Amino acid sequence: LKDYAGTKRKFEHGLWDVDAQMHVSDVIFSGRDYNEIIAALDSLAGRFFTYEDDEEWWKCGFISNPKYKKHTGIITFRVSNDLWDVFTKFAKGYREFELNKALALPTGYSLRFYMLMSGQVYPLDISLDNLKERLGIPADKYKDKNGKDRIDNFEERVLKPAKAALDESCPYTFNYVKVRENPNNKRSKVTGFRFYPVYQPQFRDEELEVKELQAKVTARHQIDSHVYEYLRYSCGFTSEEINRNKETFITAQENITDLIRELAILNGKSREKNNPKGWIINALKGKIKEYSA
Repeated sequence: LKDYAGTKRKFEHGLWDVDAQMHVSDVIFSGRDYNEIIAALDSLAGRFFTYEDDEEWWKCGFISNPKYKKHTGIITFRVSNDLWDVFTKFAKGYREFELNKALALPTGYSLRFYMLMSGQVYPLDISLDNLKERLGIPADKYKDKNGKDRIDNFEERVLKPAKAALDESCPYTFNYVKVRENPNNKRSKVTGFRFYPVYQPQFRDEELEVKELQAKVTARHQIDSHVYEYLRYSCGFTSEEINRNKETFITAQENITDLIRELAILNGKSREKNNPKGWIINALKGKIKEYSA
C-alpha cells in the first residue's frame, strides 16, 4: 500500500458496505484547498448511480458517510456493496484500487466508459442505440426535429468529454471510429462506434499489485483453518461472507494472538444484537485497533 502522510489507502469489506480511506489527492486532482475538498465530497455524496438488468432495478449514492480529517489530507467514506459489485462485475479486469479513479471522474458518462474499457483487450463494436442504453441516455436525445441522429452533438457532449477525462487520469481509456451502414461511403449513416481500448500504465498503482493477486485467492487458503471453521460453524458466516470480509480476518489473525478466544467472546455478545455477524465484524475491527496500537 502507498503511504500518504503516514497513513495508508485502505478498502475494508463489510457485510453491507466497503469502507474506504485515501488521500484527497487520489480523488481530487485539481487542488487541496479545504473548501475545495468539502465541495468535492459534497458533490460525490450527492451523486447517484442507477443500475438495471432483466431481474432488478436499484439506485444508490456513489458514497456515504464522507469524512475529512483536517490538516491530514485523509478522507474516509463508504461505498455500497451493490455498487461495488457492479464495478467488479461490469468489466473484467476492473481493479479494487482503481475505485479512486472512478470516483474522481467528472460525469456519469466517463464513469461508465471507464467501467466498460477496464481490462478490455479487443475492440468493441457498439451500436448507437445500445450505447445510449448503456449510458442511460434517452433514445430520442441527440436527434434533430426530423428524428435524425445528430452524431456531431453526441460526439461533442458525450464521447469527447468522456475520453478526455479518462485520458487525463485513468489507466484505461479509448480511441474510437464511426461505424457506418456502408463502410465504403463516408456519407453513409452512422450506426455505431468501434472502441479501441488504450492502456495507460503510468496511471496504474503498481505498489498495489500484490493486493489484486491476493483478492483472487479465496479466504480458505489465507485464513488459519481453525479460525475459518470457527467462523463458519460457530459464528454462522457463509463462505461468501468470509471472503467478503477476509481482509479483516487476515489482519485480525496477524495482530491478535488468540483470535479464536476473541471471536468466542464476540460471538457470545453478538447474540443480543439485531445483526450479529455485522456486529462481530465491526467489533473485530475495534479489537484490531486495540492490539495494533
